[in-house]
Amino acid sequence: MPLTLRELLSFEVLREARPEVLAGEGALDRVVRWVHSSEIYEIGPLLTGGELLLTTGLGLAGTDAGARRHYLREIAARGVAGVALELGRTFPETPPELVEEARRQELPFITLHAVVPFIRITEHVNTLIVDYASRRLRVGDSATRALNEALIAGAGVAGVLATGAEVVGAPLMLLSAGGALVAAHGVGSDRDAWRAAERAVCESPVTLHGHPWGRLVAGPGSALPADDLAIALERTAVALALAMLRTGSPPSERDRQASALLRDLIEGTAEADPGVRAVMAGLPTGPGHLLVGVAVDALETAAALAVLDRAAHILHTTALRGRVSRLVLGALAVPVAVADAAGAAAQALEEALRRLHTPQLRVAVGHAATGLAELGGSLRDARAALGLRRGARLVTTRALALELELTRHADARHAAELVRRTIGPLVDWDTAHRTDLVGTLEVFLLHGCSATRAAAALHLGRQTFYQRLQRIETLLGHPVTDPGAHAALLLATAAHRVAGADVR
Repeated sequence: MPLTLRELLSFEVLREARPEVLAGEGALDRVVRWVHSSEIYEIGPLLTGGELLLTTGLGLAGTDAGARRHYLREIAARGVAGVALELGRTFPETPPELVEEARRQELPFITLHAVVPFIRITEHVNTLIVDYASRRLRVGDSATRALNEALIAGAGVAGVLATGAEVVGAPLMLLSAGGALVAAHGVGSDRDAWRAAERAVCESPVTLHGHPWGRLVAGPGSALPADDLAIALERTAVALALAMLRTGSPPSERDRQASALLRDLIEGTAEADPGVRAVMAGLPTGPGHLLVGVAVDALETAAALAVLDRAAHILHTTALRGRVSRLVLGALAVPVAVADAAGAAAQALEEALRRLHTPQLRVAVGHAATGLAELGGSLRDARAALGLRRGARLVTTRALALELELTRHADARHAAELVRRTIGPLVDWDTAHRTDLVGTLEVFLLHGCSATRAAAALHLGRQTFYQRLQRIETLLGHPVTDPGAHAALLLATAAHRVAGADVR
């Protein structure tokens, strides 16, 4: 820990001087960056802040009260940690105007009633300060060296996170700016990760492209002092940002053209006939293919590109892919002979995720487009679907069509009224008892009102599921399998989840 003025006053070498704090008692926790002695009246401009200034007052000899106040005002303006005046050589008693001015400036002002050579004080304290700074440098260098070795060895985000956890000696959790758990190391499950994050002892921001991306949180357990932990965590956050940004090799001309085309397509700024650009980027645009838009929320560009390439290989086709801002976008060209192009693309991407072991990726698959003119819409829907996923690493806009429509057209007030009118008792029960009857009902409806499939999806025993279903129907006052209520219930559960409607 850096030395504070309060700690410094407890040292034996200072206690020998019999210090007495006359002003600035509330600022004794200021950090002392250096201890300096001087008898120069014009010392203020030579100070840089954080010093404890030792003086016998010789430079004030022969000055009046106004000059002494000015002396102290100048010193306070430099941001010093405090001033210590040794009595006896110049002043047998403390000048009251110095104490008054110090109080006005909220500057710690200390009198030393016994003579201790200033060289003893400065030598002892400054040695400790230098030792502390050197130790911080060693800690930072050691952490940087370990993290650099991981990066050079090709470790991705997971590897860097593991190295960082080893350096700090505590579990680490990587959280996005929105509060989502992205990755963790040193914990057994996501639940354990959240528990560790709630008991965080230190955190550091993670920045990408100059903008805040998220934060790195250290859970309890580290044996490092607080300052050393902060340094190691900051170095790990920087290494994680580098791991997220690295692509493995510089982008080729084709890659740059692909990224530019995808950006124009999703923003709706592509020219009327971008077909030539697509061909140059390696994507066929003829009548023999349908184009399926894909959006990937990826920590590592290289991992996302590899998944899209592997999916194209599985489909025996080609892919257009590139990073656009914080996402990796892509388009898979699926032969028209395939009956369900979007479904085939989703299956290929799921298989690619499994083969490449990339759990940190989140993928959304759009609808099949008949050409580049429609591909922009598919990409925009896939991008929107990433924010609506139900916990799965891969979702399709087909499965989230209802949620996408709600986000496009639903009025928040009308959505809240729909929820209150349709499933209000369930929301009230969940709020009071910390349950998830609304989620249980939605899973049941989405699985065709099959208790067996819904229980399996929720990892519940059938008896437990039937008990929940019975409570749901009791609270609602009608069976949830009523065909006439199915659409309204499904719409209300989706609106509650997407819009976060408050019905209390």
